[in-house]
This record gives sequence, structure tokens and C-alpha cells, in this order.
Amino acid sequence: MKLGRMQMVQKIEEVESMFLKSMIMKTTMIIALVTTMILSGCTDNEEASSKPADQADDTSPSGKYYQWGDQNFENFVKKVADGKTLKIGFTPPYATEYYEIMTGGAYTMINELSDRFGVKIEFEAAPPKDFQSVEAQVASIENWTAKKFDAVLVCSAGDFDSMNAVYQKAMDQGTSIFMFNMPAEMWPESALKATSVITYNNHYQSGYAVGKYAAEKLKGKGKILLVWGLPGHWSTSRKNGFLEAIKQYPDMQIVGEQRGDYVRDKGMQAAENLLQAHPDVNLIYGENEEMALGAVSAVESRGLKFWDGKEGIMVIGADGLKSGYDSIREGKLTATVNVNPVDNGRELIKAVFLTKILGYNIAKVQNIPTNVVDKSNLDITLAYTDWALGTKRK
Repeated sequence: MKLGRMQMVQKIEEVESMFLKSMIMKTTMIIALVTTMILSGCTDNEEASSKPADQADDTSPSGKYYQWGDQNFENFVKKVADGKTLKIGFTPPYATEYYEIMTGGAYTMINELSDRFGVKIEFEAAPPKDFQSVEAQVASIENWTAKKFDAVLVCSAGDFDSMNAVYQKAMDQGTSIFMFNMPAEMWPESALKATSVITYNNHYQSGYAVGKYAAEKLKGKGKILLVWGLPGHWSTSRKNGFLEAIKQYPDMQIVGEQRGDYVRDKGMQAAENLLQAHPDVNLIYGENEEMALGAVSAVESRGLKFWDGKEGIMVIGADGLKSGYDSIREGKLTATVNVNPVDNGRELIKAVFLTKILGYNIAKVQNIPTNVVDKSNLDITLAYTDWALGTKRK
């Protein structure tokens, strides 16, 4: 049957329409499939990126990573470590925010080692109920030694020689001693009765760092108030460092000093007394962050101006506390020396694992990195601290 010209045109149009519809359907299906694949692969990233940086609550690593070694190394270490248990005791001089952060840092490494190598780690903390109670710490060390703990992590204000005798007795019975947060540079290395001292160079990276930072910001001129802790290892070391840093600046003068005993309320009281006599000062250095935050309250209560980069009173501390970082963000505390409690906790656990499981020899003194934190680098350090504080034992 022959078709007329008009019928042929209609037939061609019908075929073209069917073809076009078919292509559209196929294209739509392809687009839908590709879109599904993209979304399924990127959902986690989109969810993470939808949150502002300061509201992120994921404290797990972004992907698989290694503290050291590769998969081949991991396989061999698993054969040695899998199924073994490490018993570790932890005794700081007191229960404070600083040691809470350090404990979080320890947990990050405990979880890492357990997940990767199969080692079981029992971690028992026993901070004294009374501030710097040496007797309570000695009792804890002796108790853990009697229970055949593999290691004890200790930071003590006790007399150096007396504590050395306690440490030696524990080590003679098979319990390794690891000191932390101690100014190891104050004693000959051979006199340190410990497997290792995991610490930081207090002399240069705490007191010294504060002095250098303040001298730079104040252009080598200023009146200084010191709010200091109890007489002992830390106060001696930090003051030595600070004095060394400012001795080349004759126009930076310490005009007053009072004890704050390492706690916030006494730090505030000491700063108030000092400011009453010297309201025109340029810098208050609180030897630790708790006392520095007390000094912040004293400046506020007297209605004095905080340092704005050009004028006002600088208040500087040392430790690396979340509460200190919050004060820096608010423009109150000027800066602090982060002596890195996160890495102190991490490296302590790693040191026990290396020596007790893998049989390594390690350095007698290990100094972890530190930094001065102000508004310019606050976010990085705070994120690291939040990671530790947000880590729970698995």
C-alpha cells in the first residue's frame, strides 16, 4: 500500500517521537544511576561538611592511618602482642583539668594499640585526694607493684631522692617506672630512677617561651607581676627559664610576686593583691594556667583593660587547658604555653608498649613538642585537645 505524502510525514514524526521518548527514558535512568552512586559514595563527606568546623563532633580519624610502620610490620607485631595484657597505673599529683586531658591522650593511644595489634591494656588512675599528697602516691605505687603491674606512670612533688628510692624498689620487683611532666633538666640523667621520663623542656619551652613571647609583644619594655606556685621542681624550673628570657631586656622589670599555689581562687587573690599595689603593669605571668585564669578574674574585677595587641594588661599562663583556650578566644587570657598534655599521655602509653611488649630500649628523657598559643593559632591546638577529651576507652 502506498502512502500519501502527508501520511509519510506523519509516520516519520511518530517514529521520531518514539525514538526521542526512548532516549529520554534511557538518559534519565543513566542520570539517576550515576546520581545514586555519587550520593552513596559521598554521603559521609556531605554530612561532615554540613557542620561548621567549630561544631564537629567526630573524634575518629579521617581514615586508616598508622602511628608507625606498615601492614607488614603490623602483621609481625600482632604475632607478638595479640592476646597479651598490659597493666598500667597512673598517678598524677592531683585530679585537674590538665591531667584529664592527658588521660584522654592516653586513651587515644590505648585504643590505637588495641585495635591495631590486639594487645589488651588495663589502665588504672589514682590521683591523690589531697593536693600533691606524696604519701598517697607512694601507697598507690607500692600497691600496683604488689599486684605485678607492668608499669607505673608518675608525676610527683615528692623529694627527689626519696621518690627515687620508691621507684628503684618498684623496678627491682619488675614494675617499670615512667615519670611525666617533670623538669628532668634539673637533675643529671644518670640520677633519674625511671625507664624513661616523658616530659618537655620546662626551662626553655615554658618559662623561657613566656618571656620571649612577652618581650616581643611589649617591645622589650614593661612592668611584670608573677603569680607563682608552691616552691618545688616546677616553680624553680619555670622561673629560671623566664628570667633567662628577659635578662637581655633591662626595661622589663618584675615589680611584684605572690604565691597562688597552683589553684584558681588563690591565683585570683594573689593577682588582686598585686594589682592593688601595681595597677599600671603590662604583664601578669601565672606560672600555671589555673593561676593565670585567676589573674584574668582579678583584672576583670578591677575594671582594667585586657591586652588588645597594642595596650592593656597581658595575662599569660602555661599548661594547655580547654578553659584557657576559651578565655583566649574571649580576648581575656592573652596566651598560654601548651606543654602538650595530649602527646604526653600518648607517648607514655606508646613507651610502655615498646619496652614491655616489643622489648625496645628507649631514651631516658623524651621531650614532647610544645607551643605558645594565642588567637593566631588557637583553632589547631583546641581541635587536638577536643579530640583527646572526646575519646572514650573502647
